Amino acid sequence: MDDLLRALDEVLLTELKCPECEKFMVPPIRLCNNGHSFCSKCTREERCPKCSGYVGRSEIRNVALENIVTRQKYPCANRKSGCPDWFPIAHIPKHHVGCLYGEIKCPFQTNGECSSKCLRSDMKDHLEKEHVGSLEEISTLRSDLFEDGSVRVLSCFGELFVHHQREKYDRFYWVVQLIGTSNEACKYKCEFTLRAANGIEQISNTFLVRSYEEEWEESFNSGKPFCLDYPVAEHFLEENKLNFTATLSSVE
Repeated sequence: MDDLLRALDEVLLTELKCPECEKFMVPPIRLCNNGHSFCSKCTREERCPKCSGYVGRSEIRNVALENIVTRQKYPCANRKSGCPDWFPIAHIPKHHVGCLYGEIKCPFQTNGECSSKCLRSDMKDHLEKEHVGSLEEISTLRSDLFEDGSVRVLSCFGELFVHHQREKYDRFYWVVQLIGTSNEACKYKCEFTLRAANGIEQISNTFLVRSYEEEWEESFNSGKPFCLDYPVAEHFLEENKLNFTATLSSVE
């Protein structure tokens, strides 16, 4: 039965492609006077891109097809590269960010060091070849210096994690992203700990790892990073250094 349903989906998908741009149509979907459907952005001089039939300015829409579009599942754009996943059309852009079979940006693009994109499966090779020494094979990150804009990449549990530091509005922010989807990221947590020089006082908090599907700014604005106001962080400073650790582990 599943094979039959998928075969029907394949047939339907051919009808959901715009005859002009050959991309899947999204609402609003317009109609010409001969009944052909097409993207609203693909009209040319009020003529249908398929038959040159009259479109006019009435903005007649194919409401039935629009309703089908919102309920239909679509294959990932990286399907030819091997991605097996299907999604409602509204979810596809978010999936593409972390898709294993599509190109994603290098973590060092956030601080302007690299503009490269590559497959997620090739990212480790890219980092080892193009950013020699940047990949740290550890699950606990230790730092005694806060650097605004710092990016560090950790390799552990068979995954790649990106650690960001940002200073904004007199607050210090730390966040960790998994180079993967949100469903994969929620399997990991990160414990952030800041210790005082006396070895007694400390601040510690644990957050779920964020997904690389998010832009790093989105991760910081999510309310889920580890953050400290400057007066609090200043209390833990010793010779302008912070005794800080970030420890990654699996969610049990």
